[in-house]
Formats: sequence, structure tokens, C-alpha cells
Amino acid sequence: MARSSARAGKTEMLTIRLDPKTRFLLEYVARRNGQTITTVVERAILTAASSNPIPAPGEYDPDITWQDIWDVSEGVRKLRMARIPELFPTYEEEHRLAFAREHWPFFYTGRDSEKLITPYVDVLWPRIDEFLQMHEDGRAKDYFAAGTAMQQALREANLKAPEWPVAEKPKPPKSTPLDDSEIPF
Repeated sequence: MARSSARAGKTEMLTIRLDPKTRFLLEYVARRNGQTITTVVERAILTAASSNPIPAPGEYDPDITWQDIWDVSEGVRKLRMARIPELFPTYEEEHRLAFAREHWPFFYTGRDSEKLITPYVDVLWPRIDEFLQMHEDGRAKDYFAAGTAMQQALREANLKAPEWPVAEKPKPPKSTPLDDSEIPF
């Protein structure tokens, strides 16, 4: 049977400095458990992350864990992390989040910026800094240029681009109070 040539997943390289004793301890644990050093490190990180929830803001809300933030989409993860002050977001992360909230139809299902639209984020995130710079540089001449460029990027990916700029919904007409004589009894 032919094996698939596709890779199982993308991995990252991590280089750390260890003193000889710590390196020995790592190798000891790996051999003792019949694991690779990588597996020992991965499981230690998983254990540490699982035992470090962020306390919920409300008394009856559940704590926030890494599972609440994790997503296979890098853009989704980054936007979720930038919202949590306890994770100390950088200025750049906060700036990207503010841009995404301002241009919410390209990232979120509603103005409340709660639920992300993963396919849109996947297409736009690799170019987020380009769109952000376009917005910063061009807002005096064309405030909506970054949104127009994002619409084009989504169309090129065969996705239905959201309406931009967002049309203001007409205000419902003011109702007039009923005259007592109009009430059917």
C-alpha cells in the first residue's frame, strides 16, 4: 500500500540552553519513561499549561484555559490571545486586534467581536500587517481602502466578501402613542 507523501503536521524548532544537570535530568526522565526528549518536554509544557488557567472575570463564569484559546488557525489564536490582558499582549498585538474590531465584518460574525470567521481570518491573517499599514497610511485619503483590499483578497480566495463599508441600518420610525379612542375593547 502506498504511503501518503503529505507531512503529518508542521513542527517548530526550539533551542534552549540547559546546564549539564538539567540536561541529564531531561534525558533520565526520557529513558525512564521510554520517551524521546521531545515528548518529555511537550508533556511537561502541556501539564504546565493545563495547571495555569486564567481566573474568570465573573463569579459564575468558567476559568479561561489554553483550550479556550487554541485553534489550528494562527490568526484565530493571535486574535483570541490579544483580547486577554492576563497574557500581556504587545502593542502590535493590540493594534492588530483594534484593526480587526474596526473592520469586524472581515474577522467576526458581529459587531460584538465575539465569534471569529475562520476562513476569512485564514486568508487575511498572513497579510494583516500589510492591510494595517494600508489603513494607517491611507485613511486620510480613502478611509475604506484597507477594507476594499481585504474584499479583493477574499474574492481571490473564492470567498464571498462582506459588504464594506458597512451600511448603516435605517432607524425604525418613531412610534406615536396610541389615542385611547383607538384601543379596541
